[in-house]
Amino acid sequence: MIPDLLIHGATVVKPTGLFRVNVGISRGKIAMLSSPSVEIEARRRLDATGMLLLPGLVDPHVHAGYGEPERETITAVSKAAAAGGVTTIMDQPLSKPSTVTRERLSAKKGAFENGSVVDFALWGGLVPGHIEDLGDMMEEGAQAFKAFMCRCSNYPMSPDGVLLRGMRRLGELGGLVGVHAENDTLIQDLLDEFLRQGKRDERAFLDSHPVYSELEAIKRFIFLGELVPACKCHLLHVSIPEGVLEVQEARRRGVTNISVETCPQYLALNEDDLLEIGGVAKCDPPVRSRESVERLWELVIEGAVDMIVSDHSPHPTEKKTQEKDFASVPEGVTGVQTLLPVVVTEGLKRGLSWPKLVSLVSTNPAKRFGLYGRKGDIEVGFDADLVVFNPRETWTLREDDLFYANRHSPFVGRTFTGKVVETLVRGETVYADGRITVDPGFGQFLKMEMV
Repeated sequence: MIPDLLIHGATVVKPTGLFRVNVGISRGKIAMLSSPSVEIEARRRLDATGMLLLPGLVDPHVHAGYGEPERETITAVSKAAAAGGVTTIMDQPLSKPSTVTRERLSAKKGAFENGSVVDFALWGGLVPGHIEDLGDMMEEGAQAFKAFMCRCSNYPMSPDGVLLRGMRRLGELGGLVGVHAENDTLIQDLLDEFLRQGKRDERAFLDSHPVYSELEAIKRFIFLGELVPACKCHLLHVSIPEGVLEVQEARRRGVTNISVETCPQYLALNEDDLLEIGGVAKCDPPVRSRESVERLWELVIEGAVDMIVSDHSPHPTEKKTQEKDFASVPEGVTGVQTLLPVVVTEGLKRGLSWPKLVSLVSTNPAKRFGLYGRKGDIEVGFDADLVVFNPRETWTLREDDLFYANRHSPFVGRTFTGKVVETLVRGETVYADGRITVDPGFGQFLKMEMV
């Protein structure tokens, strides 16, 4: 068989190691992995000499702005993903309207099919009043569902009783619940106290979301997960090493249904950065101390963290950069385009290996969310989702580099080592030389296959 495309000269990075092999692609799939010493005829060739070839990143935590174009658009965020080497995005249910019924999920799916340049999957919502909708959304292709253990400005909170009922139902269905774990009562009490005192600055925000409020909720969720072992449980955007240690301890007790993610903002930013950068670095949970960042990295390298995801959560630049009232600055940072460069630059200098890196940003998310076999590795039969990556190029991020609808990032001005040269989705180049090379609508819907 003559492949449609042969990528040659690169070092292929897999979760099992680094390999000098050529990659043949036919009909959007990886068709062969061949020795460089074997001459292969191909319809087209891509010379990647000196480059690394990575599996396309799978980012299961993206807020694409469906119904909120002032924040983000599907086309813009998918272009940013392609530029960052992310070939699969999974959109969270915090939309307008929230994705909590089959009909809303179907409508969002249609919008993505018309707008995305990369492949995509969709989360549903686990919220009060919609537990009965979980089965219908599962049938529509969403097998992961988000719940908030604390209040959110644009999404219902799930009290413990609702969360537990939803987890029991998902245990029956074979689905997954991912939670934003913070103690609502503790946070609200601190917020109210600071506002009464007129404290509305960065320090007050950090102090109103203390480590113990996140840690308590993580412990509570682990307890609920132990009550419902049939439910797949996932901790979203964990910012504290203490939370990861709780998961480790649960695993030592034999708990096997809980996974944990963290994000670049918790691995590359600290409280001092927030005080210096301001609203563009405001997220929830907030960034933590310098010591927490280093301890979190140690746990990542040890293998205690399952995946690193972006939690791309944009807001209008004018709202993120207002200086008069930090308390009213919306929470959330952009990140899908900078996920890979941050993890490469910050991880490698701390001893993170390339195979471990691709496991964290590609293989493990694909496995956890039912996409492995198509996504997450460079293997025969998988989709040819690939990233040609120059590990030696040093560059500095500029606002003009960003494809977001709102071109801001807490990493603007930061220098990175390693850069995406070209991104392929199903064998087609979607990004090269700083530009997108396919039209909106190229991306395909992915049904999670957890069941």
